[in-house]
Amino acid sequence: MKQLIAFFLLFVGVPSVQAVEFDHWHHEHLLPVAQMEGIEKEDWSLQYKVENGHVYVECIVPDFSLARKEKNGDGYLLVKWNGEKVAHMNKAAFMMKEVPRGKHTIEVLPVYYSGSKAKEPIRFQIEI
Repeated sequence: MKQLIAFFLLFVGVPSVQAVEFDHWHHEHLLPVAQMEGIEKEDWSLQYKVENGHVYVECIVPDFSLARKEKNGDGYLLVKWNGEKVAHMNKAAFMMKEVPRGKHTIEVLPVYYSGSKAKEPIRFQIEI
């Protein structure tokens, strides 16, 4: 059985919401692609699902490696929540836990370690 390794990051300015990175999706968190909403840009894509107050996100960013350390990858995924920078994700699959009720805009942007954007951002709206 694959081991689930998660890293928790608290969202800044969003009380009680956490972002969790996954090295491997645990079998309980696998979501069939048919149940996920997909957004495609010219050079990368994102799928997401809202379920039980959580938002599951999976990104496919060709020719862009994610890593915790600069020497091991190209950069990270910058996550914005209602316009505020809230997390730097180092894994392509992550979950936002305990999302407060209401309408929210989420933006995900691949960013090089130098700070410049690697791709155009993907924005989507959810309602809990």
